[in-house]
Parts: sequence; structure tokens; C-alpha cells
Amino acid sequence: MYRVMSLQKIVLFFCFFGTIVPFFSYAQTPDDQKTTIQQQMDVLQKEIDDLDQKLESSQKEKQTLTRELNISNTEIKKRQLEVKKLSLAIADADREIKQKDGAVYAITTRIEKIRKELSENIATLYRKQSSTILEAFLQYSSLSEFFYSTDSLEIIQAEIKNSLNELKVVKKEEENAKIDLEDFKEEQVSLKSLQELEKRVIERNKKEKDDILKLTKGKEALFQSILSQKKKNLASLKSQLFYIERTGVSAEDALKYAKLAADRAGIRVAFLLALLEVETGRQYENGVITAGTHIGTGNWKADLYDCYIRLGKRSIAENQKADFFKITDELGLDPDKMPVSRRYSNGAGCGGAMGPAQFMPSTWISFKNKTAKLTGNNPPNPWNIEDAFTASAIFLAEAGATAKNEAGETRAARTYISGRSACPAKGLSRTVCLGYSRQITALSKEIARNIN
Repeated sequence: MYRVMSLQKIVLFFCFFGTIVPFFSYAQTPDDQKTTIQQQMDVLQKEIDDLDQKLESSQKEKQTLTRELNISNTEIKKRQLEVKKLSLAIADADREIKQKDGAVYAITTRIEKIRKELSENIATLYRKQSSTILEAFLQYSSLSEFFYSTDSLEIIQAEIKNSLNELKVVKKEEENAKIDLEDFKEEQVSLKSLQELEKRVIERNKKEKDDILKLTKGKEALFQSILSQKKKNLASLKSQLFYIERTGVSAEDALKYAKLAADRAGIRVAFLLALLEVETGRQYENGVITAGTHIGTGNWKADLYDCYIRLGKRSIAENQKADFFKITDELGLDPDKMPVSRRYSNGAGCGGAMGPAQFMPSTWISFKNKTAKLTGNNPPNPWNIEDAFTASAIFLAEAGATAKNEAGETRAARTYISGRSACPAKGLSRTVCLGYSRQITALSKEIARNIN
């Protein structure tokens, strides 16, 4: 009696994979375009580095009207170059995303081909299994033809088995390709956000320059008089904490609790405020930064758990969910009523970050006890300004910000953003990491001038 594979098991396994909806295929840009873009970015970076050295030299000079205007002009020019560089990075990201879309489409097409072959083989196997041994024997004129048909049946079974194994492998490839694509889209969103932040700084610097010229009328004596009154200029600080204020935290409270947190952790308050401002302004959607609407407008299930499940990151979804429930349970809060950041509507990233410092649940858990020790609030609350700012300060202190110099703070900023003190060696992640750390460093210097 010939061996047969269980048809019921085959059909169940086959149905498990469901119907695949292919992505659209995009034309791919030649790789030499990537090289050209990188060369252009390198040229811009050299110009930016030269302006950085010029700024560093100017800032050591005596504070005069001429020096202030030179710094302002240099800073504006530097930011404009940063915007150009980011435009190139975004264009390169568009190219990469099209290629990755094409790769996903190729995989889904391959899956459809396997499924079609599998379907045909299952149908053939079903027809052959529907015949009795006698009926099958009578169909052939000789015994050798009968045994040949049983051999072909085993071949069909082997082909089905191979197709099922291949389908498993290719489905995993598809899952990884889709995750890679979503991660890349999220980084592209960060690039656009960073570009918008740079544009805002350019606008602010131009306004400050115009205000200086208007108030001083080009006279040094008037500038020195204004300079003596400019210390702790809350109006200027408000413009620098634009995104923090949009989350509902006033500049006054931000300064108050940032000082408290920075002193407790042993870091500079200007650096802490700069990082929180840039971190808050990272959300970019539909052409604008959405701080104030994106933050605190999400729900743990839809924007955190379901989002990661959709991306195929079940372990992350389960861990973040468990930690979120642990946090709300300890605080006696209803998890369904506690706001978190909303996921991107374009599918380029998940939400779930909590409070004014935007901590993900698992990250908050790792700093919870240290925060309670400094604030005396046990358990600490990520939606509370004092606790949130203190937790951020602790994170930065442990990452190197206690050095209170640019090198230590740069390491801390990179760790806060990318999870490690050194940015990746290459790629889009490196561009995002370097861009944010530079933005934080520059903003901290501006904030320091207003609060010291």
C-alpha cells in the first residue's frame, strides 16, 4: 500500500498563511546615486565643521555687539547647511525606502508563486487519493505503470513538503523585510523632524539678530546696557522651549524642575532642558512636528501593544504592555485612561511613551527606583514633571553628562537617542544620531546664555 501525506494537515497548514496582498513595485534608483548623495553630504559636513570651529573661536572673545552679530550670522549659515544636508539625507532615504518596498514586493510575489504550486500539487494529491487501490490499478494497462504512478505520488508528496518548508523560510524573510522597512521609515520621520527643528532655530536666530540691531541701532554702548539686563531672559527661554510648552509644561515650570533634577543628578540644567526640548520635538507627521498633539493623545493598546504586534515585534509588545500595567497598577491608575504618545498614522513607528519626558514603560522601570530615591516619591510617576525630569537627568548622568563638558554631554545625548554613546558607523541611523546630538549641544549653549 503506498504512503500518503495527511491531506487534512496539508490543507490546514496551507490555509494558515492566508492570502498575501502584494506591495506596489517601485523603480529602483541606481546605486551610484547613493554615492553622489553621500559625496555631497560630506562636502556640506566639511563646511559645517569649519563653521563650528569659527563659532568656538568667536565665543571665546569678549562679548561685544560685533562678536554677537558674527556669531548669529555664522550660526544661521551653519543651520542652513544642516538643512541642505538633511534634505539630501531625506532624498537618500526615499531611494532606500523604494528599494526596500521593491524587496518586500519581490518576496510576496515569490510567496504567491509557492502557494500556487502548492495548491496545484494538493489538488493533484487529492484526486489521486480519492481513488481506491483497485480503481487506481485498473486505470493502468500494466503493473509497472501502476507502480510508476505510486512513485509519482510520492514525488508529489515530496514537492508539497519542500514547498511547505520553503514557504516557512520565505514568510520569515518577508516578516524581517517588512520590519526593516518600517524601522527605516521611522528613521526617515526623525530626519524630517530634525530638519523642521533646524528651520525653527534659523527663524529664531534671525529674529534675535534683527531685535539686537533694532534695539542697539548698531551702537556698542546700547548693546552692553541691554546685555546686562538680558540675564535670565524668560522671554527668550520660552522661544527655546517651544515644544516643551506645547505639551502643557510652562517655561517657568520647565526651568524650575529641570534645575531641581539637574542639581540632584549632577548635570547642567541647560543641557537637560535642551535634550528634553529636542526629544519632545522629534515627532513629525503630515509635514509638521506634532508635539502637543502626538504626545499624550494615544492609548496603550492601539498605539503601543497593537502597533508592535502589527510590526511583528510581539516580544516588545508583551514586555512594554506588562511594564505599563505594572506602572499604572503601582500608582493606582486606570491604564485605559492614562495618555501615551500616539503611533504615527503613516505606520512609521509606534507610540506608548509616557509623560513630559517621553519614557517608554520598560525604560521607566529601569530608572524607577533611582528616581524615587532622589525625589522621595515612591513609586514615582512618569506623568509627574518632577519625577519625569529627574529620571531623564539620572539617565543622562549615567551616560556621561556629569562631566559637564561637550564631550561628556555628546555621549549622553547619543545614548539617550540611540542607546549607545557612539553613533552607528554609517547609514541613516548615524545621520539621525549625529544630527540630534549636535542639535542638543547647540541648543544647550543658547539656553545657557539665558539662564546663567
